[in-house]
Order: sequence, then structure tokens, then C-alpha cells
Amino acid sequence: MKFPVWKNLALIMLAAGVWLAASAAPAAAGDGPALKVTLHPPAGGLQMGDTPNFLGVVTNLGRQPAQGLVVYLSLVSLAPGDEHPVDLEDWSAQKALRLDRLNPGASDYRPWGMRLIAAGKYGVALTVVDPRENRPIVSDLVPFEVQPKATLIAGRVLPVALGEPLFILLLWGGMVFYSFRSYHKQKEEE
Repeated sequence: MKFPVWKNLALIMLAAGVWLAASAAPAAAGDGPALKVTLHPPAGGLQMGDTPNFLGVVTNLGRQPAQGLVVYLSLVSLAPGDEHPVDLEDWSAQKALRLDRLNPGASDYRPWGMRLIAAGKYGVALTVVDPRENRPIVSDLVPFEVQPKATLIAGRVLPVALGEPLFILLLWGGMVFYSFRSYHKQKEEE
């Protein structure tokens, strides 16, 4: 059984293509770190003035260590009709951090604290920039809602609003009475 030359050439090229594809796939997966980024919200409801922690996890799924990673939070307002990025200057003292090295298979767990300063609907995401990659790796957006907190409680205002002027009036009246009494006592002695 004789095979024509072009059939042998086609088989050789097909075998070479399969071999190249098989050998290139593991090399591509192992060349750079494959990172997984997740962000978990705090349990329970959130209210203005709270300081919850969002748990951020960066996992190295690759075969090489990841080095010099920059990790930071991004916060956006999701108020209908007023969607915009929110500056974290007032919301979080923890702006960004650098992970010097994350070994293969290792995870970095980190709480990201935030001070909730305004009521509304928001979303937060954790972003990782790897200096060897062309694009950042971003977690899923974690939506959350901040409930307003009553800062003026009527039960506390009325006693102060009435009590302070009454105290000042009584203090002034006492001083006038003492002064009046002292003046008359002095007149009687003369």
C-alpha cells in the first residue's frame, strides 16, 4: 500500500500542529500568574456611621509566583440617575496596598475597612494590577445599600433646648437675688 507524497505531508503537518498546540497550552498557562480576585460583603444591614469590613481575596492560580501586585478598592454610587465614581478619601483610609509576592496556589485574605458616610446605593470592587499583565483583574461588583441614620433624636433635643435656657435663667436669678440681698444687708448695717 503506497501513500502519495501529498498525503504523507498532510499527515506530518497535522501531527506537528497537534504537537505544537498540546505543548503550547501548558506553557501559556504557566508563563504568567493567573489571578482570581473576589470581594465578600459584610454580613447584616449597613447604616451611616458604620465601619464594616469587606473581605478581599487574591489567589494565584498560576504556576509562577506573582510579584509586585497592586491591590485597591473602587467605589461607585449606584443611585438611579446619579451613577458616578466615589472618591475614597473620606470613605477609607486604606487606599491601596502592594503584595510583594504571592506564591502559586497561595491566597491573600485581607479586610478592607470602610466608613459609611452617606446613605444610598453603592457598589464596590477589588482591583489587582499585575505589572506583567496588560489589564487589571477586577472582582465582581458587590452592591450594597447604606441606610440613613437619624442624627437628631427629639427625645434628647427637648431637654437640652428647654433645660439650658432654664438653667441660665435660674443662675442669673440666683445671682440677682444674692446681689439684692447683699445690697439690702449692707444698707441695714449702715
